[in-house]
This record gives sequence, C-alpha cells and structure tokens, in this order.
Amino acid sequence: YNLATLRQDIGILINDETSPMLNRALQSAYAPGSTYKVGVAAAALEEEVIDKDTVIDAQGTYTVYEDYQPSCWVVAHGGAHGKIKVVEAIQESCNYFFFEVGRLLGIEKIDEHMQHYGLGKPTGIELYERTGIMAGPDYRDENGLDKWSPGDTLQAAIGQSDNLFTPLQICMYTATLLNQGTRYSAHLLDRVSEYGGDVLFQAAPAVLEEHPISDEIYEIIREGMKNVMDNGSAARIFAGYPITVGGKTGTAQVYSTKSDNAIMTAFAPYENPDIAVTCVIEQGYSGTKAGYSIRDVFDYYFGVGE
Repeated sequence: YNLATLRQDIGILINDETSPMLNRALQSAYAPGSTYKVGVAAAALEEEVIDKDTVIDAQGTYTVYEDYQPSCWVVAHGGAHGKIKVVEAIQESCNYFFFEVGRLLGIEKIDEHMQHYGLGKPTGIELYERTGIMAGPDYRDENGLDKWSPGDTLQAAIGQSDNLFTPLQICMYTATLLNQGTRYSAHLLDRVSEYGGDVLFQAAPAVLEEHPISDEIYEIIREGMKNVMDNGSAARIFAGYPITVGGKTGTAQVYSTKSDNAIMTAFAPYENPDIAVTCVIEQGYSGTKAGYSIRDVFDYYFGVGE
C-alpha cells in the first residue's frame, strides 16, 4: 500500500481480501512444514533416540499402524529413500525417517524440545504478536478437539498436524538452534538518542532461555542444513553462491482447494553464522520458491554483487 495515501485508502485496505494491513511476520501463524524437522532431529539426538549413524529403512509408506499409513513425499514420484541417516534425512526431507523418529520420541518430548527452541512461545518483540499453536494432546484437550492419536504424532513430527507458528517464531527457532540452545529475545528497538546528543537507551541482548545443544549435535544438524542448500531442494537457487549457507525448506499443506505454503529458513555464513532469515509465501506451492527472497536478503546483507 502507498504510505502517502494511507489515510484516504484505509477503508479500502481494511476490507481488502488480501489483508495488506496484517503484519504477517508477527500476527499470522503457519504450519512450519519440514523446517520443523531440524528441531525434531536435534531433539532425537539429544534424547539418544538416534545418533549420527542410526539407519532407518525408509520404504516410502509408513506401515507401523494399521489404521493410518502416511507416505513420504517421494512416493508420489515413484520412489523411496531406502536406508538413510539423519544428515541425509534432513537434506532429502524424508518424511518416513521423521515419522519413525517422531514415534520413538513421542509427542511430549517433541513439544518439550520445540518449546525450548522458542516455538509456541512469545519472542519478546516490542509489538503485539501471536504465540502460535504447539500441536499435542494438551492443545486438543484445552480446546475440546478430537483426542490425540499416534497418527497425529507422525504428522506433528514433520511440522503438520495442529502446529502453527509465526514467521518470526520460525526464524528465532532457527537462530536458537544456531546459538546452540541459547534463545534470545527478538527486538526492533536498538537505541534511543537525543538529537545530536547522548544515547538515552541502548538495547542489550536478552537471554530468554538456555537449553544447551552439544557441539556434536550442532554439527550434525548444521551439516544437514548445508546439504539442503548444496545438494537438496534449494541447490539450484544457491548453486555457485559466493557465501556458504545452510537452511531448510518446507512445503506446508493448507486447504485442498489452495496451493501449499512455501517456507524456507536459512543462515549464513555456514562457518560462523551471523544472520538467520525466514520467508513464508502464502500459496507459494513449494518451499524452494521462498529461496529467491532469502537469497536477495543475503545479497543485500553481505553486499554480494556490489
């Protein structure tokens, strides 16, 4: 919308079906899709449900439960990932691997760790924000919804089910993983100064929570995220990029009559992360599509092409 004519246009803008006045970064909540898998992997490694060398034979359709047998995305293309370890499972976004990991972890442990990483919690930003929804039996019971089932845990483990979070929460979750479990408050206000004079207020980093992630687990999830950008779903966008980056794409289902939402969260540089960026495109079809916007942000931040 045009700031110069905002007062004249406000009635039209408020009633516009695309909701241009809605601050989606803070006030819209989206299923995180496969961006959630990185945190689930970290949780499973910390709980010693798996280690870096654990092999899961991903046969496409998950048949542990008789009454609910979801399939990995690759089945639609006539394949299966086969025997796969955690780093490759992050790279390939293997649903089957995370169905099994989710079952082994259980929804209580998944939720516990994801909350430590900041999902479903206030970020601390100075503006009004939604806190999102953490999928699980507690949410269902509190809202009079259907009872939680084992199949719901499978969907929650891949970032679907009732999970809904703001783009800012997803970004802060990524930052928390990269800070090895130190969760900082988000903020917009840097400082307040007198005109041409003294600084009256200077914001300082505020730690909201400490949930340490070991060096070993940190390197595993970071390697998986780097492989997404080098050899996985985002490779064609970041091929030849002058800065090594890591990230995770997500394609989140919304309605059967609409295209999926596109989500990507990424960081750079890989060697010493300095910036995390998250992009959500409503009905963007594929998480990869969000990569172009993220690359533009990296270009600006690092001066690529100047």
